[in-house]
Amino acid sequence: MYFYDLNEVKAQEMPGRERKLVIGKNLMLLFVEREAGSVQEHTHSNEQMLYLMEGKATFRVGEEERTIEAGQVVHIPEGIPHRLVAHTRIRYLGIYSPPREAVISGKA
Repeated sequence: MYFYDLNEVKAQEMPGRERKLVIGKNLMLLFVEREAGSVQEHTHSNEQMLYLMEGKATFRVGEEERTIEAGQVVHIPEGIPHRLVAHTRIRYLGIYSPPREAVISGKA
């Protein structure tokens, strides 16, 4: 499959967030909507890019922390601890390489 309509992709509903996944062989795209006040902190072995489409959030990647708004991008290298605090409702696109199995299975 080469073309996807996110309006037709089934959402994974999780506490504080909802997401839609598009999965390729070596790459995965997530469309995520998070509630204001939601927090997540973790580490994984996938490289990740995140493009904030709407809202305001604080990210910590390793020892660096920054508050970002719509239109900004966060790069998260593999194996680096990172944290997200949503100050408002946020919407973002996340790109993972390789695809992250824990996300696909709904465990992360």
